[in-house]
Amino acid sequence: MDDFELDEARVEEEGESGSHRTRFLILGLVVALALGYMIYAAFPGNALYFLTVSEFAGKETAQDGRIVRVSGKLVDGSFHREGNSTASRFRLQDEGAGLTGAQLEAAYVGVLPDLFFNPHTEVILQGSYGPDQVFQADSIQVKCPSKYQSLQAELDKAS
Repeated sequence: MDDFELDEARVEEEGESGSHRTRFLILGLVVALALGYMIYAAFPGNALYFLTVSEFAGKETAQDGRIVRVSGKLVDGSFHREGNSTASRFRLQDEGAGLTGAQLEAAYVGVLPDLFFNPHTEVILQGSYGPDQVFQADSIQVKCPSKYQSLQAELDKAS
């Protein structure tokens, strides 16, 4: 074999090696992008923060029909259920706001969580504000308050 044939064989080997390296890099890039997209798509709900009732009332951009979360306490005597159905209407307000604070009229269709009516419970509604000035809740989350937990601890000690 002369030098020309050796150089030609070496160029072919380097070409095949470079081709495999390029394919590997492209495959790695595709896998990394796919994994990044899956992580991004898995967590959009967690990036949705909640507003208090007064923050919601003062923020017109939150009242344009987009999905938001609003936190507040059930206003005493505001809960009404329509007949024997699961459709209900109620009002929320900020904790400690009293009668003068902002209130949010809300509607929900579904089974309510167990602690919904507890006076120490904070309720987080997820839904959108309709043109009828009523917050249409798609889901309700009830936060178990520390007051309720300490009350339960006191009851357990007394028993």
